[in-house]
Amino acid sequence: MKKTDKRLDQPATATSLREAIHLARVQEAVDIDQSVDRRSNEMARLEVLHAAVEQVFDEIPMEDDRFALALVPSKPARLWIDIITYIAMDNSGEIYRMIRNEGTGRIVMVETDDVGVMAGRITEYVANEIVARERAASGFRYDRLPRRHGRSRKGLIFSAFIIGLLTGVAGLLALGWKITQ
Repeated sequence: MKKTDKRLDQPATATSLREAIHLARVQEAVDIDQSVDRRSNEMARLEVLHAAVEQVFDEIPMEDDRFALALVPSKPARLWIDIITYIAMDNSGEIYRMIRNEGTGRIVMVETDDVGVMAGRITEYVANEIVARERAASGFRYDRLPRRHGRSRKGLIFSAFIIGLLTGVAGLLALGWKITQ
C-alpha cells in the first residue's frame, strides 16, 4: 500500500481545500527528502564497496577487458563488475545484492549487509571468471574424454560389418539346411 493510500484511511485534518493543499505539499516535500536521503545512502554504501574492491580490479591483467568497476548513479544505483553482473542495494538500502543478468532473467548471486563479505565474493567471482576464460582459451574441457589409442573408428565399423555379414550367411545356410530336411 502506498503512503498516500495510508493517509486516505486517516481522518481528514484540514477543513479547507487551501489547508489540504498545503498539507499535501508538506507531505510531498518530506517524501522527496526521504527519497533523496535513501538514494544518498545507497550511493555512499556503494562507494564504500567500490573503494574496498578497487585494488582487486587494479590487479586484473591489462589484456582482460571484460571487467570494469563502474559506479553508475542510476535508479537504483549500481556498481557494475562486468557487462552482466552488478551490485545494487535492496529497497531498504541496507543489503548489498550481487545480481547477474542472464538470458533467463536476473539471478541474485549474493545478499549481505557486510561490505567485507561482499568484497570477498566479488573477488571470488572475478577470479572464477578469469580461470573460466583461461580454460576456454586453452581448449580444455572437463567433459571431453581422453582419446583411446588402438583401433580406429573405421576398423570398428568394418569389423561390425564383417560380423553381420557372416551372421547373415550362417542364418541363410541354417535356413536352407532346415528346409531340405
